[in-house]
Amino acid sequence: MRKQHIPLLLGIVILSLFLTAALFPTAFTAYGQKEMFGPWLIPSAEHLLGTNALGYDIFTELVYGTRQTLLVGVSSSILTLLLGSVIGTLAAGKGFLGGLSNGIINVFVLLPKLVTMIVLATFLGSSSRNLILLIAAFSWVGTARNVRAKVIHLNAQPFIENCMIQGYSRKHIILRHILPNLYDVLLSRFLLGVNSCIMMESTLSFLGFGDLYHPTWGTMINFAYKRGAFLRQAYGYLLSPGVCIMMLSLSFYLISLYFEHRQAAIQEK
Repeated sequence: MRKQHIPLLLGIVILSLFLTAALFPTAFTAYGQKEMFGPWLIPSAEHLLGTNALGYDIFTELVYGTRQTLLVGVSSSILTLLLGSVIGTLAAGKGFLGGLSNGIINVFVLLPKLVTMIVLATFLGSSSRNLILLIAAFSWVGTARNVRAKVIHLNAQPFIENCMIQGYSRKHIILRHILPNLYDVLLSRFLLGVNSCIMMESTLSFLGFGDLYHPTWGTMINFAYKRGAFLRQAYGYLLSPGVCIMMLSLSFYLISLYFEHRQAAIQEK
């Protein structure tokens, strides 16, 4: 086995575990999501991480929170990728549209992202849909800048110049020749974008802007902090969501690391 395959395999194993928990939570816990027991029970064979202030099994909450965390993270990253790809491609062009797109990128680069998102989340309300739209609206800039740089590089290549000489439309060139050559940038930005979106969602949820009806791991940390888990010495309630966030982010990072090494090897050849 090659060394560069080890991060890929490790990342796939970790991600597969979380995906299984998201799709088949009953395979990991026998309790229902809203099944109640005594409050603040200590960890035991029946309750691996104990119970919270309302009597819910913490491990069960953790398992069911996997689906919502992945849903928000992946959905935000996909929307971020679409926005960044479109704006980045337009910014690589000349004329009014290219200048306008570049101006929008420069404005969003200068915005204090977290502060702006907190202010907007206060007015928009706490829901998964609003959270996804909000995260995507302020996370596309890095993708757009990478796509713009790649498109400018491709536009300077001889095969694009040949297409223009032969009279192909700009739309045809973008769809048939530029977009297919962006897969390496888009794949890397998607994998790293999931990490960024999950961390941003966890931050907002911890601050109290998450969906209370569909809690994520970030919401769990917020509940644990507000309901006195630290004073109760229920450290598992505080730490377990954070460990899961770290492991999920690590899985996407390891997978992206493999593709970066692969792309670097191709370019060397």
